[in-house]
Amino acid sequence: MGERAVRWVAGGLAVVLVALLVAIGVVVTGQDDVDAGLTAAQRDVAGAARAEALAFLTVDHRGMDPLIDAVLSGATGGFAKQYASQRRTLTSEAVRTEATSTPEVVALGVGDQDDDSATVLVAANSTVTNASTGDDGQVRYYRLRLRLVREDDRWLTSDLQFVR
Repeated sequence: MGERAVRWVAGGLAVVLVALLVAIGVVVTGQDDVDAGLTAAQRDVAGAARAEALAFLTVDHRGMDPLIDAVLSGATGGFAKQYASQRRTLTSEAVRTEATSTPEVVALGVGDQDDDSATVLVAANSTVTNASTGDDGQVRYYRLRLRLVREDDRWLTSDLQFVR
């Protein structure tokens, strides 16, 4: 498949994702722009999901420990255990490939939500640099589904998956 076809497919997938986000809930756009129509509970979930997605997609080979800690501070359950068990691998791969990733959330949709759980879809782009991309880097497009649970007064990510 040529580069033009890949861009067309990626663009089509982005349109489908945005339509899905609109269908399942309120869409939040912009880095700090939260729709005033969201309820307080939806704003709390959206903020936690945005923070976790950004933490998860941020990479800097010069200092991975604080980045991994940021993900773990917003994680719980099996996701937290699995991510923590990958600390050494994440760090060594980032250093080996001289990787950086600077993400931005471009759309976020709060789906199913009750008092104790929520599902959020996140569309994010990230500028990635590594030993093979050069200083300019490449933009990568990510679509994530986060499942959050309420523990005490915090929303924490219990599952995070890449979606198409």
